[in-house]
Amino acid sequence: MLKKSEMIELEIEKLVYGGEGLGKYDNFTIFVADTAPGDRIKAEIISVKKNYAQARLKEIIVPSQHRVKPFCPYAKACGGCQWQHIDYEEQLKIKKQIVEESLKKFADLEIPVKNTLPAPETREYRCKVQLPVQQTAVSKRFLAGYYKKSTHEIVNTKYCPVQPAALDEITEFLRHKAQDFNLTAYDEKTKKGLIRHFVYRYSKSNKNFVLTIVINSDKIPENLVNYCKAVKENYINLEGIAVNFNTTQTNLIITDKSQVMEGKNFVIEELGGKIFRISHDAFFQVNPSAALQMFSEVKKMVMEKTNLPDILDIYSGSGGFSVFLSDIANKIIAVEENISSIEDGKENITLNNIKNIEYIKGNADIIIPKLLADKAKFDIIILDPPRKGCSEEVINAAAEITDKFIIYISCNPTTLARDIKILGENFKVIEVQPIDMFCYTYHVETILLAEKK
Repeated sequence: MLKKSEMIELEIEKLVYGGEGLGKYDNFTIFVADTAPGDRIKAEIISVKKNYAQARLKEIIVPSQHRVKPFCPYAKACGGCQWQHIDYEEQLKIKKQIVEESLKKFADLEIPVKNTLPAPETREYRCKVQLPVQQTAVSKRFLAGYYKKSTHEIVNTKYCPVQPAALDEITEFLRHKAQDFNLTAYDEKTKKGLIRHFVYRYSKSNKNFVLTIVINSDKIPENLVNYCKAVKENYINLEGIAVNFNTTQTNLIITDKSQVMEGKNFVIEELGGKIFRISHDAFFQVNPSAALQMFSEVKKMVMEKTNLPDILDIYSGSGGFSVFLSDIANKIIAVEENISSIEDGKENITLNNIKNIEYIKGNADIIIPKLLADKAKFDIIILDPPRKGCSEEVINAAAEITDKFIIYISCNPTTLARDIKILGENFKVIEVQPIDMFCYTYHVETILLAEKK
């Protein structure tokens, strides 16, 4: 039996959802981060469970043919990207494999999965950025960046090649100016301190952005007011600043309580001839060029399978899918509970001169069974839930509301497989298309098309 701190040698067979490499030692499964398929490594056991062990990479004895030099100087420490040490083509293959294995393991579904569509842009693609903030113990210097791998210790990132360069510049300014205004950073241990996060929403098409400063307070101190003014005055491409009030003692980043301090609280993004207002706290895909690719794939599926369909767009957010599908649909009902997303969605309907989209505000767990009870029928159901997936109530009701197709968009192959299994024998999966929305991470976006039997 393996013991903690024991050193072993093994070969990495594949990567799994979560980003770690999987190898076998005497037929016992070992997971090791920062590895690549084909690596021969020396590793130190850090924990042993009943069916597997976790180990820490100590030495690469023979490197994988897929290993490359990371292009980011922080790649080894920073937890923002997990796979910069693997060549991009191999990452796409791994993501396809992860989707296939998830569907087989959790849904007992063996179906060909298409090759992962590469992202049109793999650098400076991340247009929603959430940076935790801390202070050093002695000098009280402000730190802002992503957490170190498997910790809540911040890597004070001066340069992040997967996010727009303008955000690196303003983050550096925010760090230095915070001390000038005698501001404090939130401490997770003591639950004291003011600033918790800097959150950005960047517009690729207009090269501007909004900033949200998340604070551990329900009031805005005068020095924070002056801080916001100073920041806004220094950046002409900063559209506005909002303060978000978050006094919860959880990992929640943004609450539903905000106040605009300077300028606007939204940006305008243009994708594929459509215009989108995206508020600082509303949901929209983090990678706009890959989002356009995803919208286009879904639109192609809808056009191939139906003519002027009635569409139910569940978890519709700011209306990305609804707006893109509006010109090939008869009518679209969009269901969403986040107020900022609904306001954006309604504005997007106006900005694009759309007449056939109607928003229903509310929790999908309540709204969708109610639509079923009212005997509503749709040709196509679009499901784009958060990472935790759908509830059984939504899945079961959605399955009854349509006699034709469900298109499920997922950022988590595990919950995708779980939810598709609930559809059971009533639906046949006919197409699975992974998309690389989150380059250099283990995350994968998947479009799954299922047809009612």
